[in-house]
Amino acid sequence: MFNLLSSINFSKFTILNAFIIWLFNLERWKKRLIQIIFDVLAVIISMLLAFYIRFDTIDFLYKFDTYISLLIAVFIIIPFFITRGLYKTFTRRVSIEVANSIILGSIISCLFLLMGILLLELEIPRSVPMIYLIILCNFTTSIRFFVRAIGRDIDQKIRKNITIYGLGASGIELLDALIPNPNYKICQFIDDNPEIQGQIVEGIPIESFKNAKKKFKTLEIDTLLITMSSGAETIRQRLLDTLSEYKIDIKIIPSIKTLIEDDYRIDQFRNLNIEDLLGRKPVIPDSKLMAQNISNKTVLVTGAGGSIGSELCRQISQWSPKKIILLDVSEFAIYKLMSQFEKQKLNLKIDIVPLVGSVQDNNFIKKIMMSFDIDTIYHAAAYKHVPLMEKNVMQCVANNIFGTLNVAKNAISAGVNNFILVSTDKAVNPTNFMGVSKRIAEIICQTLPTKKSKICFSVVRFGNVLGSSGSVVPLFTDQINKGGPITLTHPEVTRYFMTIPEAAQLLIQAGSMEQHEGVFVLDMGKPIKIRDLVEKMAVLAGLKPIMTDHKNLKNDEIAISVTGLRAGEKLYEELSYDANLKGTNHPRIMITKETVMTIERLNVLLERINSAYNNNNYTELFEVMSSISHTITNIKESEDPFIYLNKKV
Repeated sequence: MFNLLSSINFSKFTILNAFIIWLFNLERWKKRLIQIIFDVLAVIISMLLAFYIRFDTIDFLYKFDTYISLLIAVFIIIPFFITRGLYKTFTRRVSIEVANSIILGSIISCLFLLMGILLLELEIPRSVPMIYLIILCNFTTSIRFFVRAIGRDIDQKIRKNITIYGLGASGIELLDALIPNPNYKICQFIDDNPEIQGQIVEGIPIESFKNAKKKFKTLEIDTLLITMSSGAETIRQRLLDTLSEYKIDIKIIPSIKTLIEDDYRIDQFRNLNIEDLLGRKPVIPDSKLMAQNISNKTVLVTGAGGSIGSELCRQISQWSPKKIILLDVSEFAIYKLMSQFEKQKLNLKIDIVPLVGSVQDNNFIKKIMMSFDIDTIYHAAAYKHVPLMEKNVMQCVANNIFGTLNVAKNAISAGVNNFILVSTDKAVNPTNFMGVSKRIAEIICQTLPTKKSKICFSVVRFGNVLGSSGSVVPLFTDQINKGGPITLTHPEVTRYFMTIPEAAQLLIQAGSMEQHEGVFVLDMGKPIKIRDLVEKMAVLAGLKPIMTDHKNLKNDEIAISVTGLRAGEKLYEELSYDANLKGTNHPRIMITKETVMTIERLNVLLERINSAYNNNNYTELFEVMSSISHTITNIKESEDPFIYLNKKV
């Protein structure tokens, strides 16, 4: 028994803190009821103390007039407090406005007491209401502020120390929103304007980034809130430097547009993500280009369930198409996309037709073209994973080349107006079968159109998109979540990146342009070193990246393991064969003229590929593909398992 008692801390502070925590965690209606009961008791106690101070005796307890005055006081002040909203805010959120309401309510209660004494001829001295007023004001406000102080003291153990980056209008609004919140303590402002550095706002110093950074450890800063409207690259780099040295959570406040249009508050934040660090300034889509091939038209999207295809469908649905035909070989992908449409109620005014099938099935594609009066086709159906396609050469050829040929030929026959091919930077000087197959798909779309056909073919080429299926970002995210190691093929590998929504928007706009003699190339910005990407992602996860295979790492470290380039993989990608890219009427879309193959040579090429495919002749296929690119994998080095099996047979 003694041991049990000794294990319990009966400190009055511990008991009080436990009581306050219990009190704050009660349901809202219970908190309101407790406050009302407290105020009723406060009125009664204040009134009785006023009588005692005036008479210096308790004889007033035996007089009926005393209880009439108590009823008057209670039934005046409690309804007044309710109408003033005092019970909507619990004591931890009490402010000077609450104190003002208490004083005003006490004065009104005092006035009604004086009126009651005069009208009802109560035998109560007029000084009693005045004494009651003073006691009640002090009693109710003091208790409320006392409980608030205790609540804040408890909150300090779990509250976050905040630094705000950017002292604009958003910064001031954020300050006003966070000051009353006990979960946050604002310790610093950072601003790059030297004219305001050294000044103080609401007791908070404004400092340069360099000076503020030195105090992060001393002030125990654990959260940095970004409010500046100009997300310059230099600022982003500073943030990365900060993250690498300190374990600080970086969050971004909603933009002004988001605050106005969406259901957000200034004190709601989102985490800084890889798109913020690698992204570019957004360009508002040209509404005319976005709507031109979509508005009131029937649109077919092949590969609709993929990363780009599904985003294309979402973007298309916003521009009032008459009908969207979703085609994908994956039943689950179409089901998932339809579920998203139904959840977002995007299909209420749009006729959406989900189709499951392969672009390799010529009869199926012909039936689609004959059944629907299609105006525009976005051809996104393709195998794109380079190492996987090196192991599945024949299927890569069948899908990416003959699938494109099937859709293109049937589109011409059906009188489709616009055909937009989604291509890739891997089609430029390809070193792998996926790249060569996409290059031939480009050639098909550049060569097939004739003067007699009304169809307009557009080829749109761009690099990697952040977060797409099979891309490095989801892979790295998964590896980081598992504690590493993060696998890097080569320290010098670079790639172009853009976000999925931006890629889809630019693709739609490029396909609507009048210039079509060439290949559209999306402005991907500067190529990004994958090692830098890996390190930034690790840092965002609160980890320190270490280039080592060593397993004995500290808790805040994660290993980056170099595995070597995979089959068909290049150190860097290119966006065009011709360095002289020409601009268009869109700042992010360029065009390049490339040599177009004659229809006769294309037919010979396709016949040879078809023969090699039908006869399962890998040697012939490699020779034909090498005529397009001399740098693809040699057949002797191929990882396709069927080549080895054929040799054994």
